[in-house]
Amino acid sequence: MEALRAVAVAAFEAAVDAVRPGRLLPRAVRMVAGRPVVRGRPLPEVRGRRVLVAAGKAAPGLAAAWLRVAPGWAETVFVLVPHGVPLPGALETAATVRWGAHPVPDRAGEAACRELLDLADGLGPDDLLVLLLSGGASALLAAPEPPLTLDEVVDTTRALLRAGAPIGALNTVRREILRAGGGGLSRMAFPAPVVTLVLSDVPGDPLHDIASGPTFPSPTTPANALSVLERYGVADEVPKAVPTLLRRLAERGPGGEEPWIFRGRTEVIGNNRTATTAAVKALRQRGWTVHRPARFLTGEASVRGRQLGALAGALEPSRPFALVLGGETTVTVRGDGRGGRNEELALGAAMELEERDGRVLLAGGTDGVDGASDAAGAVVDGGSVARMIAAGIDPAGALRRNDSATALAASGDAVVTGPTGTNVCDVTLLLVAEP
Repeated sequence: MEALRAVAVAAFEAAVDAVRPGRLLPRAVRMVAGRPVVRGRPLPEVRGRRVLVAAGKAAPGLAAAWLRVAPGWAETVFVLVPHGVPLPGALETAATVRWGAHPVPDRAGEAACRELLDLADGLGPDDLLVLLLSGGASALLAAPEPPLTLDEVVDTTRALLRAGAPIGALNTVRREILRAGGGGLSRMAFPAPVVTLVLSDVPGDPLHDIASGPTFPSPTTPANALSVLERYGVADEVPKAVPTLLRRLAERGPGGEEPWIFRGRTEVIGNNRTATTAAVKALRQRGWTVHRPARFLTGEASVRGRQLGALAGALEPSRPFALVLGGETTVTVRGDGRGGRNEELALGAAMELEERDGRVLLAGGTDGVDGASDAAGAVVDGGSVARMIAAGIDPAGALRRNDSATALAASGDAVVTGPTGTNVCDVTLLLVAEP
């Protein structure tokens, strides 16, 4: 079992390494005659200011990689990053660095967002803004749409997270209540052109959902946001000012096509498929038969975990077999425990794997942080439940209380990486090798 666990951890590490900014950005950007070329297309040549902005969990790594590839190109470098994410030494003197909270915004993030919007507002047609965007930036771009307050945005975010709203539903609301969302940053920068390089943390790479689409038009409306509040049963729980604003915006009706849309360009330089492809390669190099489904892994974390655990029990391959899945599940919070979606999925799987040999499941967040815990996720096997019980933990009770982090730490199954400096959703690995 230890050998199987080691293989799973090694494949997960390969997935994370493949989406580190220092690997991805140099593959997408090169300098030709002193001009950055992104995916074969040169950036616009401008006579004015060249501004580089990096926002999200991968912002420090992306900004540092850009400065190595295109030294001296940007005269202004602005980096917005979650508290606790490591900062390369190169950025300490080369960039203005601001911090904010994730996943629930704080006042530092609100102030930083206002500073960024003011920077964008000062640009003109002869200037250029390059945005290096990664997951986690929605919470960092925390300036609310007037007349909302930050507390009202925070309460709304928490209510939707507790209700288990997936990222698409959450961002349908955030695009309406955050000033930078739904193209807000590009709107402020207009008439300056904006080029966005994206490290995607949303399955399928919908540009409007990545960081709530600060440089991309919203395909949804205030009426859609109101429907989300109703669908997840939080319409009467969120501050009254939020539905009031949404109804007022809905009454205005759709506006015309905005001119800033035609001054923008977006390139995805890495995503969840990049990570799972690396995991598949690492396993095949070890001689494993590997299957990666076309569909992303979504749904309630504990339910998906139990389904995958049951699948592992039913498989009887003739040679070592691995299932590699990418995506992002959700957790409907009913208890007061600690943990995140990956640990909850792993705990659900552990209960199905009990006393089964030759089967291991690993679920981990590529950012190294799983909800309210210090782990990226967990790797479980047929002995996990017994180890929890020996430590005085009731696995089923822990699952009911959303206390997966406590249970998995007690069984020695937590996978702790610390913040990785990247973020492309989650990777789940199911390994089956008959003894």
